[in-house]
Amino acid sequence: MNETNKKNNKKNNKQNNNDISTDLLRDMTEIEHLFLAHVLGTLPAPKKRYLKAALNTAVFWVFSLFGFCILWFLSSLILTTFASIDIGVSSDYSTVIFPIAIIVAGLFAINSTRKWLSTSESGYTYVKADLAAQKIQAERYKVKSVKCFKEPKHGGLLYFLLLKHPVSKQKNIRVIYDYESQNDKVDPKLLLKMKTDLTICTAPNSKIVVDNVFEGDPVTKVEYLDLTASPEQWPNPDSWEDIEWSSLQQVYSK
Repeated sequence: MNETNKKNNKKNNKQNNNDISTDLLRDMTEIEHLFLAHVLGTLPAPKKRYLKAALNTAVFWVFSLFGFCILWFLSSLILTTFASIDIGVSSDYSTVIFPIAIIVAGLFAINSTRKWLSTSESGYTYVKADLAAQKIQAERYKVKSVKCFKEPKHGGLLYFLLLKHPVSKQKNIRVIYDYESQNDKVDPKLLLKMKTDLTICTAPNSKIVVDNVFEGDPVTKVEYLDLTASPEQWPNPDSWEDIEWSSLQQVYSK
């Protein structure tokens, strides 16, 4: 293959990938817009979030310093009793120990707040970007197999779907919760109906799933199992489960 053909193939492949990505994007519906607007209303705005972080830092600083002072007091008692060394508040060492305690407690509080900010992303800016873009990513899959785990206390249904991508042919496991199933008086029409085609509708920036649309023929063979795993072990809703299909029963229905 000559150099010109290679360049043309790369260009065509890039164009095909762009076409696929474009086909997956559609306009946001009014219901989806209202749903994301509701989600946005529950999230702290950036200014409020940083204000909360500042208050948390101050409170954590005070408690850290208090804990350090208690440790200092106990240490001074031990040293005074067994080594006749006074490092208490009235000693000359206090002019060194107390400033160090303030700095260490402050650094500890700031570092803890920094970790909290990095691990507790509110998603406010991402949801706002989705509302501004007015676009939804629609990914279509073939449903190859379904396993349903029933939670014993409230009767909630947790579905694991073995999905096949129509283009890549790759198979992955998708987790979907049927929240309506926990309500004893729910209209059966509102419960999830497994069908052969699934479209996962996701807000591109925030990655929030706004809808799971089932179409096609009903899935007649669904394996029902008891969900015996503790809630801490349950997977996140609307997520991909990195596990072997054959191992689901062993993990969630021991």
